[in-house]
This record gives sequence, structure tokens and C-alpha cells, in this order.
Amino acid sequence: MKKMTVFFISFLFLLFVSIGCSSTSEKKEEVEVTEIEGISEAERYYSFAFEYMKQENYPEAISLLEKSIKADSSYVDAYLALRQVYLIVGDTNKALDICRKGFSCFVDPESNRKIAKAIASLYAKTGESVKAEKIFIDIIKEAPRDANSYDLYAYFLESEGRYNEALENYKKAYQLDPDNSGIAFRLGSTYFELGLYREAAGFFSKAKETFSDDIEIIKKLAESYSELGEHKKAIEEYKSIIKIIPQHVSSRIQIGNAYVKLGQYRMAERYYKEALEIEPSNLSVYYQLINLELIRKNLVAVKRYIDKGFSIDPNDDVLLALYGEYYYRLGLNNMQGKEWNPSIERFEAAISVWNKTINNTNDPKWIKYAREGIQRARKNIEEVKKVRW
Repeated sequence: MKKMTVFFISFLFLLFVSIGCSSTSEKKEEVEVTEIEGISEAERYYSFAFEYMKQENYPEAISLLEKSIKADSSYVDAYLALRQVYLIVGDTNKALDICRKGFSCFVDPESNRKIAKAIASLYAKTGESVKAEKIFIDIIKEAPRDANSYDLYAYFLESEGRYNEALENYKKAYQLDPDNSGIAFRLGSTYFELGLYREAAGFFSKAKETFSDDIEIIKKLAESYSELGEHKKAIEEYKSIIKIIPQHVSSRIQIGNAYVKLGQYRMAERYYKEALEIEPSNLSVYYQLINLELIRKNLVAVKRYIDKGFSIDPNDDVLLALYGEYYYRLGLNNMQGKEWNPSIERFEAAISVWNKTINNTNDPKWIKYAREGIQRARKNIEEVKKVRW
């Protein structure tokens, strides 16, 4: 289950249209729609649009949605479907225009709320946040017991980076609909963004009660446990993902990382190597194995994994940074053994590799790492020179 801004069924169409409350654009070909017992004419056209979607016949699907609106100009789902068409093809202004036209056709409050929510989401998409927020607030005033209204408003606030306000509205939505696992998940995600991992774990666990096989929920729950330092619980959650998807590589990597934090290095190595068996060219696994061997001070293994990584990508930024660390650690070993000249050579080699890293990457994390490494190496060179002389 993933957080979605799409409120109704998504269509993928290639033809642009615009509609009014009781008009339809001309089509070169008429589509015959057979009767379906028990549903209205508008619903029939709407239903057959799905069949054309399956065939990827988008112009005919558009035609049917237009016919649906012509048959019943107050059929809100047809407007919302066409709105979604224009969002998919990238014409947000047309999508907004459709919603505005539809809004004038509805008399019942529920349809008005649906279309208003759609308009608000479009304003948010076009960067007109003030207009969007006003609509959401008006919707809540009209229906203060509608959990979905608070849920959508909270999602809008979250998209604006206003996490504390989003949290309060998700909480209101959850109070009104405590059995809604989707709201529980989104509430948990907001707690997670705010660094409130205990609360996040509680709501992810709640969502998991309904969606026990949902990978995203389990992953977020495991991440919450990791942030709380409860690595054994995190491991169990990641293992449950592997039971669902036996070849899941990233879960094995995370299990390995958790075992590293627990100081259980052999178990960590086991899961890293399992990941590598599934994806032999996955550089992320090599990064973790190199880090593990650095922790274990096994520089022979470090060099072996670096060489294997470079055989996959000789210009990889992370491998370059770690290669600099390898030379730096060799320099430290020489320094401790009072091998002054070899230590200086190793530190200078580390500096050379880290300079290459800085020139090779745009990632601020590894640029910072390399620069700090260079400072460490230069400091040690100065210390060695003082002792040597």
C-alpha cells in the first residue's frame, strides 16, 4: 500500500478533449455499447471505457467517457476520470478546467466535495497552494466528520513539508476512522518524518494488522525499529519480507547491517553473501562487505572486494572513496609498525584517490568524506615526519 494523490481510477489516454455539462466533442467513429442490466446509460459507457483501456484503445475510451457525461451531466466519476487523463498526459490546466466545468453541474454535496477535493489537489500540483488550502479548509467546514477530508488535507500539508500540521490532521482523520489502515500508515509515515519512531512503529504495526503482506508497511516498520536501536525486531521484519519475496536483496542487506550493529559479524557476512549470490553485480552489497571488513580490520578482504567492485564499475564514486580509506588504513598499520616511509607513501596514495573521488562525484556526502579523509591523511603525514626526523 502506498500513499497516493490519485483519488479515483487512473486512465492513460493519448487524445485531448474538453467538455461541458451537457455537450460532447465530435468523434469520427461511433462506439456501440451493449446494454448491461441494472445500470444506467452513463454507467454503461463508463464501464465499457475500462474495456477499451485494457485494449489500450485510448481514443475510444475518451469517446465513451464523453458519452457517459452526455448521458448524465452530473455523473461525477466520469469528470474525475477525464481529469485523471489530463494529469497523466501532463496537461494540468485542462484537468483543472474539466473539474471546474463539472463543479457547476452537481447539486448533491457529496459530488461537490469530490470535485472540490480534485480541484484542490490540482491547485496544489500547479503550485497555487493558497487556493488549494482554502478549498480543503472549506471542505472540512462543510463535513467536519469526514475522515477522508482530513486525510487529503493532511497529505497536502505533508507535500508542502508542513509535517506538524499534517500530523494533527492525520490524527483527526484516524480518530474519525480508526479502522482505516491507510490512514494509520500515513500517520505512521508522518511520525517517522518527524523522528518520532516509537509512535511511527505503533501505527505501522496497526496498518500491518490489515495488510500483513504489504512490503512497504513491513519495510517502514523495520526502519522504525532500526532507528530505535531495536535491531533484533528490525531483523525479524526484514526476514518476513524475505518469506514473501525470497529473492529480496535489499532486505538481506538491511539484515546484514542490523547484525553489524549488533556486533554479529559472521551473521552479517552470511546475509551480504546471500544478497551477492542473487545479484552478483550489486555494488551496494560490495559497499557493505567492504565496510564490514574495515570494521574487522581485514584489509586483505577489503582489497579483494574493492577489486571485484571495480571490475563491475571502475569509476564508481563510493568504491573510490572506500579505496582511499583502504590506503589510509594501510598507512596507519605502517605507522604503528614504525615503518615511516611506507606509511607516508600509503597516506599520499589515499590523498590521491580521494582527490580523484572529489573530481569524479557530485555527491556531497562522498565529497565531504574524501575531504575529511585528506585532512586525516595530511595530519598523519606531518606526525610521521616529526617522529621520523
